[in-house]
Amino acid sequence: MAISIPNYSDSNIVPGFYFSLDNRNANTATITRRVLLIGQITSTAQATAGIVEQALAGSEANTRYGAGSQLAQMVLAYRNIDTFGEVWALPLADDAQATSATATITIENPASQEGVISLYIGDNLLSIRISRMDTTQTIAQAITTAVTANPTLPVSAIASNNSVMLTAKNKGESLNALSLTLNLLGASNGQTTPPGLKLTLTPFTGGAVNPVSALEVALSQLGDKFFDLFIIPYTDTESLDALEQFLNDTSGRWSPMAELYGHVLTAFSGTYGQATTLGNSRNNQHETILATSDSPSEPWKWAAQAGAQIALSIRQNPALPITQLELTVRPPTQQFPVSQRNSLLYDGISTFTVSDSGSVILERLVTTYTDNPAGLPDNSYRDIETLMTSVVCMQDLHTFLASQYGRFILVDDAAKIPAGVPATTAQLIKAAVVSRYRTQAQNLWVQNTDRFAANIRVENAGSGTVKLFLPYQFANQLRIIAGTLQFTKP
Repeated sequence: MAISIPNYSDSNIVPGFYFSLDNRNANTATITRRVLLIGQITSTAQATAGIVEQALAGSEANTRYGAGSQLAQMVLAYRNIDTFGEVWALPLADDAQATSATATITIENPASQEGVISLYIGDNLLSIRISRMDTTQTIAQAITTAVTANPTLPVSAIASNNSVMLTAKNKGESLNALSLTLNLLGASNGQTTPPGLKLTLTPFTGGAVNPVSALEVALSQLGDKFFDLFIIPYTDTESLDALEQFLNDTSGRWSPMAELYGHVLTAFSGTYGQATTLGNSRNNQHETILATSDSPSEPWKWAAQAGAQIALSIRQNPALPITQLELTVRPPTQQFPVSQRNSLLYDGISTFTVSDSGSVILERLVTTYTDNPAGLPDNSYRDIETLMTSVVCMQDLHTFLASQYGRFILVDDAAKIPAGVPATTAQLIKAAVVSRYRTQAQNLWVQNTDRFAANIRVENAGSGTVKLFLPYQFANQLRIIAGTLQFTKP
């Protein structure tokens, strides 16, 4: 049978040696893994709101997105974990109708002895030395000066008599999660309020209206650029719903007509009861919410760092369990006991533990999907690793098939195809897919290749269409080892 050589003319009669290069079996490239950080910028930012760009790090992040801005904090927190991965940023401006979150420090009594005020704004420590001669007004001004001297703080400060008002640099509901605390490390670490000094802290409140409209517009302009993760600072219903619609399986990025995928990651600061309520209000396999309890570190820093660990894990192997990975955020004072963490996981809220040294450790990352469309319990999409592995497998199969069959004739299964002719059948495609599944199994993304080969179905549906039924079985994650220690006495 005739061999077809691409780009060679069979009418050629000039003597010589003619070779064509075919790269279909040589493509070993993988999809570039990308993360998108979404957050608000300040009016001093150089970045343009709504325009996605590759994220800058270090001091450049503060210049690009505004010192102390939500997005600058997220970029810096992410890069503390993942220093090498491809990270993009989507800057958002404060909503025009938004209000600012504010907090107040009131100095009730001056100090009777000199000492140091250990004030934490978020997880940022301000050490403010005062003397017993300082009046309440002097102390208020000293606090204001200390805040102003650190432009990377997420707040500004104004003193008025014996009080200081702190105002978040970004506006919106999410900024109410900023914390204001004293002496986080306690007396054992030298943090105590100077004798006689009485400070009253009023927590951040009053922030309202996250930039949902701007978020929706910016998402619609992302085009076909792929991102594994969309890391956001928002947990309000409107923002989460906007991303749910953006990613949905029917018309969004997870639809077969788009094949862009992506997963939302955020973090929530609140009590066990509040986290449970949030989890029960959501049901989306494409979003993960990490509960942070009362950690002084901003929840968007938690989300950024958890996202960095996810990104690192995916690049190593998407089936690896995302657990026992450390964050550099500050631990909460109120930790969820194991019974509450178990309940949170069932409610679709992800959990962490704290080591003896005070390090925050990711325990288990789940999606908020807990019920199927019939309202019945469904654990099929519980773990984020399932979604991450499925993305990698689908993208790998897409790349493989596109490389093998990019410009081919489709004929009936009984047809005889001459060697070298760019033509195929549904059964040949089936065999190729089985072969690729075996490669994915060698990568430990999937398992049980014999079952896959026995149950895969293929159909030449006509009009140049081949349909496949692919009975995938993803690799599991080792999470629990339980046993009984039975002992005897001699």
